[in-house]
Amino acid sequence: MRKYLFSLLSFIIVLSSQVGAQDNRTLETKIADILAQMPAGDLVYRNKLVSELFTLGDKGFAGLAAMVIPPGTGDDAAARMAINSMARYASQQGKETEKNFLEKNLLTAIDAAREQAVKRFLIHQLNLVISDAAIPVLQKYLTDGTLCEPATQALLSLGTEQAAAAILEALKKTAPSANITLIKALGELHYRPAAPLLTQYVGNKDVSVQRVTLQALARIGDPASYETLWNVAANTAAYEPTMALSSFITYLDKLGSEGELTLCKKGVDAMLKKCSDPALLHYRADAVNLFARYFGEKALPLLYKEAGNPDKAYRDAVLVTAQKMGNTSVTKKWYSLAVKAPPEVKADIIRMLGKRGDPSILPLIEKKKMMDDPDAGVREAVLFAYTALRGKQALPVLMEHMLAGKDIAYIQKILLTLISQKELSYVAGAAEKASGEALAACLQIIGARGGTEYFRMIYEHCSSEDTVVRQAAYDALPGTVTGDHLSEALELLMAANSDKEVEQAGKAVAIAMKESRDQQAALEELVEVMDATKKKDRLIALLPAAGTPAALATAEDLFFAESGETRATAFRAITQWKDPSATYTLYRIVEKGIPDYRNKAFSAYVKMISSADFPDEQKLLKIRRIMPLARGGQEKSEAITALGKLHIFPALIYTGKFLDDPEVSHEAARTVVSIALPTPDGKKGMTGKIVRDLLTKALPLITGSESDYLKAQVQDYLDKMPQDTGFVSMFNGKDLSGWKGFVANPIKLAEMKPKELAKAQKEANQKMHENWSVNKNSIVFNGKGQNLVSAKNYGNFELWVDWRITKGGDSGIYLRGSPQVQIWDTSRRNVGAQVGSGGLYNNKRNRSTPLKVADNPIGEWNTFHIIMIDSIVTVWLNGELVVDHVPLENYWDRSIPIFPTGPIELQAHGSNLAFRDIYVREIPPTEYQLSEEEKAEGFVPLFNGKNLDGWVGNKTDYVVEDGMIV
Repeated sequence: MRKYLFSLLSFIIVLSSQVGAQDNRTLETKIADILAQMPAGDLVYRNKLVSELFTLGDKGFAGLAAMVIPPGTGDDAAARMAINSMARYASQQGKETEKNFLEKNLLTAIDAAREQAVKRFLIHQLNLVISDAAIPVLQKYLTDGTLCEPATQALLSLGTEQAAAAILEALKKTAPSANITLIKALGELHYRPAAPLLTQYVGNKDVSVQRVTLQALARIGDPASYETLWNVAANTAAYEPTMALSSFITYLDKLGSEGELTLCKKGVDAMLKKCSDPALLHYRADAVNLFARYFGEKALPLLYKEAGNPDKAYRDAVLVTAQKMGNTSVTKKWYSLAVKAPPEVKADIIRMLGKRGDPSILPLIEKKKMMDDPDAGVREAVLFAYTALRGKQALPVLMEHMLAGKDIAYIQKILLTLISQKELSYVAGAAEKASGEALAACLQIIGARGGTEYFRMIYEHCSSEDTVVRQAAYDALPGTVTGDHLSEALELLMAANSDKEVEQAGKAVAIAMKESRDQQAALEELVEVMDATKKKDRLIALLPAAGTPAALATAEDLFFAESGETRATAFRAITQWKDPSATYTLYRIVEKGIPDYRNKAFSAYVKMISSADFPDEQKLLKIRRIMPLARGGQEKSEAITALGKLHIFPALIYTGKFLDDPEVSHEAARTVVSIALPTPDGKKGMTGKIVRDLLTKALPLITGSESDYLKAQVQDYLDKMPQDTGFVSMFNGKDLSGWKGFVANPIKLAEMKPKELAKAQKEANQKMHENWSVNKNSIVFNGKGQNLVSAKNYGNFELWVDWRITKGGDSGIYLRGSPQVQIWDTSRRNVGAQVGSGGLYNNKRNRSTPLKVADNPIGEWNTFHIIMIDSIVTVWLNGELVVDHVPLENYWDRSIPIFPTGPIELQAHGSNLAFRDIYVREIPPTEYQLSEEEKAEGFVPLFNGKNLDGWVGNKTDYVVEDGMIV
């Protein structure tokens, strides 16, 4: 891009010498030029564009606002985005001038707009820049059914006394009907003068009006509203639609926060009297909480009493309120109440005391008789409180309690939250003294905390005659095994007696193999054990966990060599492989058509590719590879559905071919739509004639769930789609139309006379057909002859092309007749091919090698995605970025830049190769993007690629051709 800017320098100097540096563009052109550059991803550049919009003045904003149109009538996204960006910009601190300007002009535009939808959008933009000056304009829209909501929201964002007064006046004008939006807003603004009018709506027959009115009065908190709100609440049952009791609680909270404590206390007492029914206890809990919040320790007698309520949920709510109230004497009071309470109440109070964090009760609950309470719930509460107050110092007591065979499961639960690996010595020490369930608990804790130093203990207990201990030891195995314990883990796997033991020992073996210092030796040990046992299935299932190429080869060999259950287990192992390397094995199974497994292998292949961490381009190639093996509509549908997740142009082209297949046309239609339209994660929709034609073709084929909605969505997208050409095919799949034979390099071509060139071209075209041909929708080269050259020249473009080479192959793609984006067999280390394909091979000053190796194996198809702007080239190979904005040098004359236009050539380099699906899109200058570095340096586009807007002087001497000033 920088070279593009500098290439205009001489023109700028000449033009500037003729006239002064004034800007004679029309206001409309200035607006259009700014909008063409939005959205700008860079914040600094975006702010620059927005600040330019402000310089256009009142007339400029009026022109911009006039571009906003009702949804569904055209594309005004750029104008809407620009106005919203101005609002966000003006809302920043220190932008008062811009804020006042935008507010004034928004208000003018709102009044000038004819359509309600446009007014609604403009009103929404006021939220960020509104002041009291907007109230007179907005007030008249508060009684408009369509515009009331946005106007009210704008005034809410203002939040002043004047805004509230305006909303109240509007509500008065709507009487006797009720406007819920206005009522709700007055409540949110806590506007007390509105209370008398709102009171009139309390008895409204509309339940929604009642509910909103009660909530608004509650938020306002006028003491005069007490009787009104209570009269409704007093006659209300639980779960009624007006939510009167909930509103009354909100009202009491508001009274308390504003110091109206007498009235607040009156309301609390009334609620306590009313809400004794079980269905109303949650309101009673709210009242108790309010009492405690605003009256402090005066509420303690009530809390002591309410804590004995038989309803546990209510009791818990009361104890949560009580938890942080009072001093040590209050703690002791709670303890004394607990001692005398029924077991369930006693347990809840003791838990609360543990959460309270007051250590003064420790001497009381440490009494052995408390931990030995006959009720299990009480004992657990005591253990919880003791641990909460003592922390890790509670370990000895907890261990002693567990070794005594008491509350083992609960103590195990506590220990898992209390200790880390460092404290496992306590557990291991206890395990040496324990038996039965206590021992089992210790072993499980050791396993859960990764006690690898205690592996030998776990290993020995795996042979215990006590089934509880044995199972616990097996459960602990995965947490204690290391890479040094593979032999023991394999031994235990073979000795396992139950499915659960097999599962846990299998996990242990997998971990040991993964952590082994010698992966190959570990696999060999597993295979050795496998060969010596009849329980092969247990070991085959572990091969995916090993995950190595050798392990996959073992699974593949077992599948093809064995039968019965062994083959079935090997197949399951292959389908459960952790990476997509197993797809090659699955492909072989499908290709060979092995009974009972072929169909499953096809589905597993598609599923594995879909979930693989592959770029979309690679997923498409892999699915295309197996598609010719698909049998019937079901398998085709599986593959086509998977393509719907690939938001790339080649996936759209490939899927579009199935719109004519009656077996899968409906699935193909949905997939075409899924690929072409914008995605929920923000990827833009596709445009161009090909896209338009495919969507139009897919539209009547859409059936099934929500098809009407999807059709409407597609039609709307088509209606709004720009009429750009987009990608066009360079190869029709049938013949070499659009291509010609190679004559000479661009410099020599320029030196040839027309008759000489025509003769040479005719001869080259004849030779072209001797070496280049079409076979199975691919352009094929036989390894002899010259390059294949596009009949058309290109300037800046975006290209998609698939290619495939044979072993030892070498080729490339010339850009504007210049070599080249490299293609070669990466095994040819003698020529440096190990760096991979995609690099700009003939560069000398700039980078020539790719950023990474991204080639597929020889014989498989690869995909290039190439973008060339000016001299700058970017290349993706199979979805991996391999060339990142690197200048392509002029191979034919390194003293001059690359040619501005030229053909795309498929290189002949003595190797058999093939190309398919070649699509190119010419990039207009309006799409040129400055780099972040260029933006930071202050570069801005001086030429829009269309006309000489922004330039002055004798324009008759200059014209614009192919996006260039000539």
